[in-house]
Amino acid sequence: MITIPDNVATLLNDDGASKVLTTVAEDGVPHSIVVGSIMAPDSQTICAAEILMKKTAKNLETNKNIAVLCLKGTESYLVNATVVERQTEGELFESVAAQMKKAGLPMSALWIFKPTAIFDQSAAENAGTQIA
Repeated sequence: MITIPDNVATLLNDDGASKVLTTVAEDGVPHSIVVGSIMAPDSQTICAAEILMKKTAKNLETNKNIAVLCLKGTESYLVNATVVERQTEGELFESVAAQMKKAGLPMSALWIFKPTAIFDQSAAENAGTQIA
């Protein structure tokens, strides 16, 4: 099991960071969207609120592999992960739903992912290096 390094978790949990979720459709075509709600609730999990995710949600149901690119300034990480579940209730769901409600965003579900590999994609010598 992959443990998310602290610096990666910090960036994933940073509201000012840009986060791009890439899924793959049944026909093999990638689909990327900006998802500000992506976060790391613990050291082995990332999640994303389902808000207006029609094509992405369909892709997540048929292909469990995803990629999340998180960046801020010259710091950037790529997290490859797999779908664990789609929650519509529970403690984490309720917590994230409350945050989304404050932002005026209607959340219909919470997608839970387990990282399979993490790469440093920062603008530095380590770019492309697997770190977890």
